[in-house]
Amino acid sequence: MPPEPVPADPGWDDDPAWLDRDPATPEERAASLDRLCQQDEPPAEEDYEDYAPLTAEELAEVRRAAADDLLAVTAATAGRRGPGQPGSARVFPGQSSSRAAGFGPGMALDVLPGCAQLAVAADAAADGDGFGGVSEAELVGLVCAWDRVEAHAAARKLAAIAELARRNPGPEDAEFTGDEIANALGESRARAYDLMSTAGHLDTHLPGTKAALRDGTISLGKARIIAAATALLDPAEAAAAEAGVLDRAARLTPGGLRAAIARAVMEAAPGKARERREIAAWFARVERWAEDTGNAALMGRELPPDEVLAADQRITAWAQELKKAGLDGGMDELRARAYLDLLLGKDSRPRSSGSQPGAPGPAPGGFAGRVTLTAPLATLARLADRPGELAGLGPVDPWLAREPGRRRRAEPQDDVVRDGDRRAGARRRPRLRAA
Repeated sequence: MPPEPVPADPGWDDDPAWLDRDPATPEERAASLDRLCQQDEPPAEEDYEDYAPLTAEELAEVRRAAADDLLAVTAATAGRRGPGQPGSARVFPGQSSSRAAGFGPGMALDVLPGCAQLAVAADAAADGDGFGGVSEAELVGLVCAWDRVEAHAAARKLAAIAELARRNPGPEDAEFTGDEIANALGESRARAYDLMSTAGHLDTHLPGTKAALRDGTISLGKARIIAAATALLDPAEAAAAEAGVLDRAARLTPGGLRAAIARAVMEAAPGKARERREIAAWFARVERWAEDTGNAALMGRELPPDEVLAADQRITAWAQELKKAGLDGGMDELRARAYLDLLLGKDSRPRSSGSQPGAPGPAPGGFAGRVTLTAPLATLARLADRPGELAGLGPVDPWLAREPGRRRRAEPQDDVVRDGDRRAGARRRPRLRAA
């Protein structure tokens, strides 16, 4: 439904019920009134003699100002801005003569999809790098407009990359195309191949995501999350998973979208979600690299979810022991210290705490990691293949939901481990199967 203007006075002044919309609890409101009552005594009646009562016009002006302030707050908290989004679903009262007036909530440029024309209008709304006279609501509209322009430009760039790949369909040609893109953009070969993969997948499997990126409804980062999650699906399965998240992808955070598309993939193609997880588990690894600050980083990848949660809980338990022993630092810093203690067999508790030096052990009373798994009854009874939920990590495929502690087992019909590879100690890394 197109946005419609609302009257300057929506009638709230005549309806005192709107005062009850205060989100504070009755106890909080009572406490606020008590604090007010404990302030200075109210002035005596004779002190009011210098004040004339407000005229009808002045009272109306006060009411209009209060209503405008309330509407400004409502506009700022309405949510995601842009075409079809709740933050731009209403046109709020008030006039503006600034260069950015068209970017106010619900105005024409606020609901315009990403395009070159929107870039021209957004560029003209600024006075150089200044925004004199531009309201905060209009400034937010400008930020969102440039975000849509950025996504539109990324979509056009990927469309050109997809066309390059179509002109060079052979494997040896694709390798040359990747090198060509890497050299032209000054990027690594891995980055160039990633761009080619995303461009091709959007072009053949995810038409809705491609259109949303072109219009600026979603960012390039969100498009890549959807593309990566559906990489092993065929076009019909990818379209089904895409349809499960695309209507709200613009409003979801990247983490929320990652969980939503993971669940949608498990519902659309549970077997391939399992295959994707099991193939990735073959490439479990620990990575280290130098941080830009001069420090270093260490990270485990593609590990069993239940063991990751248990390890995370043990790190937290030892960090709490370090805190009790008097080691300075916030919980993040203490968890980092505990992480290294557990890996290196160290004990960083201060000697003055009375602790015995040595390797850290379990928390007092013994430490047992607790993993909370929620799974549909039909999945547990093997009547359906619906995903479960692992608290702290998100959706898990039905096979992991049924047996969270299970390790990789070969099945006769398995595409990852063949019959000939089952002899003791023989494990062959799988090849990714094209959708």
